[in-house]
Parts: sequence; structure tokens; C-alpha cells
Amino acid sequence: MLLSLVLNFKSRSTNRMEHKICVLIVDSVPESVTHTQEILSVNLLIERIDIVEDSDQALLKILHFNPDIVLLEFPSKGEKATELLQFIKTKFTDTTIVFISDSKDNAVQAIHNGIYHYLLKPVQKDKLNRIIGQVHLIKQNSVQLKIKQIIEKSTEEKRLRFHTSKGYILIDQDEILYCMADGIFTEMYLTRNRMEVIYMFLSKIEALVDPNDFLRSSRKYLINKRYIRKVFKNSNTILLFHDGKEYLVKGSKQHIRNLTKLNID
Repeated sequence: MLLSLVLNFKSRSTNRMEHKICVLIVDSVPESVTHTQEILSVNLLIERIDIVEDSDQALLKILHFNPDIVLLEFPSKGEKATELLQFIKTKFTDTTIVFISDSKDNAVQAIHNGIYHYLLKPVQKDKLNRIIGQVHLIKQNSVQLKIKQIIEKSTEEKRLRFHTSKGYILIDQDEILYCMADGIFTEMYLTRNRMEVIYMFLSKIEALVDPNDFLRSSRKYLINKRYIRKVFKNSNTILLFHDGKEYLVKGSKQHIRNLTKLNID
């Protein structure tokens, strides 16, 4: 299940990596827009290009498609220029803002606003493509990080924490062969010839493990279905097998009857 989820995520992400960058051009000068658009249109990393003339239109566009890069004319036209800048920086933190301007004099103001990408008009192809490449790399790394987080989170969620006489232990439920109730304690038989006495009722353990993988063979036993090899109706016993070793577990007549009806992989 986890592997399928990760591969699925990887597949979708890889498809997006080829043409994954979305760019919004906010520029009131048609000649400048045409020039910038021509550069973007031949860059294979670009998936989408949107164009607006002022900050008022830009706010709506950003809400609509969440661009990776905003090429923002500075100073911007429109009544919401200041709002637009703060809106992107606080609400769309993954979006890269690039100021484009006719004059170097505005560079100081850009830095003052916390914008460190600054291009002069007409935009130079190599400088714009360098920024696009940097953003693309950040997006790739972000995808890999998300995959890693999914794996780590899923692995962590699969491990169960139990209190024993020696302290707390973390156990993957696939390591559990079977559990046997012993009053307020539970004897947990694990792979690699291990056994732990757990300070927990069997019913509590049953509630923690995946019900698709575990079942009760009686009030006293909870078994991992993946290790079942044979069910003996006459003696009401179940044979578990792992790593060359056999384990016989008792079952009630009703549980054995139900067990023989199951299709156990």
C-alpha cells in the first residue's frame, strides 16, 4: 500500500517536472510583455504563462492558478500594488517574485521589500532562464522531500509503542506472530525468536493493530493472519509458520469455524 502510494506520487510528480513551472507576467507595457513571453515560450520547463496588466488583475489570477513565478513590473500599476506584494509573501510563500523594471534605481526598493530577484527591461534571456532553473530545482527538491516525509511518516505510524518490564519498545505490527492473554498482561511472540510481556490487555492490543491483518482465534489468542499455514478443525488448533519454525495456537470452535471460511493469502 505504501509502495503503491509513493510510486503513484512519484509518477505524477515526474510528469509535472517536464513542464511544471507556471508564470504570471504583471506588466503594463505591451512590447515588454511580448519580449518576455517569447523567452518563456521556448523554455521547456514552462507549463503555463498568464498575463495581466496591473496588480488588481494579478490578485485574481494568483488566487485562480497559484503561479510558481510572478514577474512583477515595478512600480506596479493598479490600486493594490502594495497589497499584492504582501499577499504573495504571506499567503503564497512558495511563489517566487521577480521585479522587472526600466531602471536600476528601483533595485534598492526591491531589496527593501524583501525581493532579491531583479531584472531590467528588456529582460535578458539568460538571466530569466537562470531564475526559472533555480525555481525548478527547488520544486524538484520539494517533491523528493514530500516523498521522503510520506515514507517516514508511514513507517513511523506502522510502529506500535508498548510498555514492558524493561521500558518502552517500538514494534512493527508485521513482527508480531501472535499474542496470548495472561491476565492484565499479554505475551507477545515476535519474529526472530523474541517474546515480550506487554503491560496491556489483549483487547487493547487488538484495537491497535490492523484488523485486516489480525484476528482472534479465541478469547486468549490474537494471531497475525500472514503467518497462518494450517487450521486443524479436529483439535481446534492453528499452525503458524515463520523462518523455519512452527507455532501451535489454540482456537475456540466458533473461531476455528469462522477461520476456515476465510480466504487467507
